[in-house]
Amino acid sequence: MKSDRNYQSILNHLSIIPVSYLQQIDTYLTNLTKEINQKKQNRTTILELAGSWNDLSESDFEDFLCITKKVSEDMFNKEIEIYLENNI
Repeated sequence: MKSDRNYQSILNHLSIIPVSYLQQIDTYLTNLTKEINQKKQNRTTILELAGSWNDLSESDFEDFLCITKKVSEDMFNKEIEIYLENNI
C-alpha cells in the first residue's frame, strides 16, 4: 500500500536527521496537525451551513438566490462606476 511506503520513507528520513533538528521537526508537525484539524473544522462548519439550506422552502431558497445574485451584481457595478469616475 502506498501510505505504508510513505510512512516508512518518512521514518527512514527521520532516522538520519541529527537530534539537534528534531525540535524543529516536532514544531513543524505540531503546526501541520493544527492546520489539518482547522481545515476539518472548517469543512464541518461549511457542511453544516450548506445543510441549513435544506430547511428552506423552495420559494425561500429561490428568493435567497435572487437576492444574492442582485447584491453581487450591484457590488460589481459599483466597482466599475468607481473605477470609471476616477479615470474620467
